[in-house]
Amino acid sequence: MTLLRAAARTMLASYFISSGVKALRDPAALVPAAEPLADKVVPVVKKYVPDQVANYIPEDAKTLVRVNGATQVIGGLALASGRGRRLGAFLLAGSLIPSTIAKHPFWSETDPELKAQQRSHFAKNVSLLGGVLLASRDTEGKPGVAWRAQKGGESIARSTRKTAKKLSSSSSGIGDTASDLFEGALAGGAALMGAVEKSTRKTRKNARKQLKVAAAAATAQAELARKAAAQAAKQARKDAPKQLRAAKAAAAARAELARKADAQAAKQARKDAPKQLRAAKKRDAQQAAEARFAAKVAEKEARKQQKAADKAESRKVRKNIALGEN
Repeated sequence: MTLLRAAARTMLASYFISSGVKALRDPAALVPAAEPLADKVVPVVKKYVPDQVANYIPEDAKTLVRVNGATQVIGGLALASGRGRRLGAFLLAGSLIPSTIAKHPFWSETDPELKAQQRSHFAKNVSLLGGVLLASRDTEGKPGVAWRAQKGGESIARSTRKTAKKLSSSSSGIGDTASDLFEGALAGGAALMGAVEKSTRKTRKNARKQLKVAAAAATAQAELARKAAAQAAKQARKDAPKQLRAAKAAAAARAELARKADAQAAKQARKDAPKQLRAAKKRDAQQAAEARFAAKVAEKEARKQQKAADKAESRKVRKNIALGEN
């Protein structure tokens, strides 16, 4: 039974925790819906509450959305964890009423389809409200303080009546004593019920104090977050010109390095040009010399072959003369 209650409390609290986190992270999305209700309700609340409390009630719709979101997160965590679950459920019920009225006013819609959707969401939130109200009264099967006080008073009254009857049957004098005892017991029972009621009032008073402290803490955290965001934006605006100048300087430095590298490459090319020209001329002269040498060798070989041919022809002529053919 305890595991089932814990699982049910966690499932019921999950909706409120996610909704509260969304309101804390992005309150601007809920401000348009919350502003009309805040403009109507906040002045009325400040009018009827004490001045000490009215000074802590924010008028900004964005802050109210964040406070409501923080209340849902705190109440949801209390309900899910079981620590202060009844107080947490009561906080969730209190936060659900204004958010339902602000976000789902189906009575003001003219479009039938949109009105049906808003009515469905409104009914869903009413169901959630009933669930958290039941959770706020759940004692996990244990008798409540009021029930114990009532039963204790009834038990004391029954015991006193029995004692009075026994004493009255013995003597009239003792009957007077029994009557006194009966009255004293009744007075004790009344005192006990008064003490229990006082303790209950004290618990409610402490709960209200805790709620105020939680709301003040949520407001302070929201204000700190707002100031931190403003400081970060201010610092970013302040650093933007420096970053722009640094980027420009880095780009100029890269351009200057590229220009120097190009100039150095051109200078080196001009410096190497005469060497390359001389090398080319040397290669051309060498190739020309090699060509002349090859021509000379070829010419020498041709003369040698011609001379050999002439000798062969001369020997042939001489031979023919010797044979008498000529």
